[in-house]
Amino acid sequence: MSLAVTNFWLVPAPRSLLAFLAAVGLTGLLLAAAAVAGLVGKGWLASRLARGSVAVPVLYGTALLLVGLSTRERTLPAGSGKYLCELDCHLVYSVAGADLAPGSRTRRVLRPVTRFDERTVAPWRGNAPLTRWPGRIELIDRRGRRFPPVTAAWETAVGAPLRPGESHETAIAFDVPEDAGALRLLVGASEWPSRLLIGCEEAPLAGRLLLTVPF
Repeated sequence: MSLAVTNFWLVPAPRSLLAFLAAVGLTGLLLAAAAVAGLVGKGWLASRLARGSVAVPVLYGTALLLVGLSTRERTLPAGSGKYLCELDCHLVYSVAGADLAPGSRTRRVLRPVTRFDERTVAPWRGNAPLTRWPGRIELIDRRGRRFPPVTAAWETAVGAPLRPGESHETAIAFDVPEDAGALRLLVGASEWPSRLLIGCEEAPLAGRLLLTVPF
């Protein structure tokens, strides 16, 4: 599976998470070592360790911003699926169809499909069901305006338990102005801690992967 169709750019999700945990762990270790060095009277060593504990998050933050800056927003063609990465599997989101609600000129009803891709399941995971919903779903028009679902019930519908190879379709309503055109669907992970993961589309300055909506 290509990174070009996931919510991570350039860096696979497991490596991105490991990099974040390593940065946090190393920063904590350096701070603890600096405190110990100060207690035993080695001020010069404590100072160097403290500077190192500052350098690690600065370097990590720089990498986070540079990778985000190197990405661009992309829209997948109609019928394509977007993968949201878990550590040991992937869920795929696509749009089966879209219609105007009966008697309305502004309410659009999307029929997103969630699929648990059995080809991406790690050997140790097994066949246990996965209950996982995306952090957010929004429609975005050509002017960049964002339209959330009409109700919060989509979280329960989209997050129904799935076993590897299973999928389900649901319906989500959006209120969208008549002048909104070139609508696309954003299915994204929760902002935290995703905003701190290198290569994640939720990271600062990063482009997002969008799905074409057939309106």
